[in-house]
Amino acid sequence: MRTFNLFRDNCYLYCAVPEDRPVPYFLTSGGWEFQGKVEGGPDNKFPKAAEVAIRFNGFYTFHHFEAPPKAA
Repeated sequence: MRTFNLFRDNCYLYCAVPEDRPVPYFLTSGGWEFQGKVEGGPDNKFPKAAEVAIRFNGFYTFHHFEAPPKAA
């Protein structure tokens, strides 16, 4: 089971970085916010594309398509 550090920019673009990999510079240079850790596993599994992206890039970026919550 792998643990990922999850980052989000202000446009609902996410970047998952395995905990055992260095965080890419573009995530720490501004515009991205740390969202917490995500456990990988059978119940919370990233798609096959994530495995390929991490193997080549060291991170996986994706867009969250759920609508943001409405303001109260």
